Amino acid sequence: MRGQHPNSKKNLKKFKKGQSGNPSGRLKSFNGIKDDLKAKANTIHPLNLDGLTYKELIIEGILDNAIDGDWKAIELIEKLGCLDWGC
Repeated sequence: MRGQHPNSKKNLKKFKKGQSGNPSGRLKSFNGIKDDLKAKANTIHPLNLDGLTYKELIIEGILDNAIDGDWKAIELIEKLGCLDWGC
């Protein structure tokens, strides 16, 4: 059986109650990019003549795709609750 050798067991240490086995934890895959994206999303796109932000352009793109019949865009809008008639 794996892990049953005495030398394997010698290396093991019990954790204190409530202590994690990996204190530093797994790194987040998008660790540093989230804050940068949030900051950039609220800036005005330099090539947009209407002065819209990146976020506004993305929202317009999603809505345009939904109007053209893109089911992924429609599903996204619906999941976000934007198609609720009571809103």
